[in-house]
Amino acid sequence: MKGGKPMGKKILWMSRHEPHRRQIETLRNTYGGDTIVEQESRPFDDARQIAKRFREGNYDDMVIVAPLSVIQVLCNEGIRMLWSEAVEENDPSKIEFRGARGQGFRFVRFRRIKRVALELED
Repeated sequence: MKGGKPMGKKILWMSRHEPHRRQIETLRNTYGGDTIVEQESRPFDDARQIAKRFREGNYDDMVIVAPLSVIQVLCNEGIRMLWSEAVEENDPSKIEFRGARGQGFRFVRFRRIKRVALELED
């Protein structure tokens, strides 16, 4: 606490894409109005490099957009990050951001990733 006010959390935004206004608002509603969301857009060599950046940056939480294999390694490292859930949106007035192929999306909520499991069958 500084000056008698609780300090907000420090969130690592691990994605090439900047967070949308509603995503930041949701994080601040969850963690406090003075929560800082820092985007890490530098490329990484492997998931352990992300874990190192997360720990060395003293972040309280992480939102990640990455391949499931990367997320699995982070889970194995003991990091439980947030997943930004979105749905495809066709109504132009409700589109909040666009995907790589130009399709429209709308943010729904954040969900905590506990583990990644892959079941295969021949």
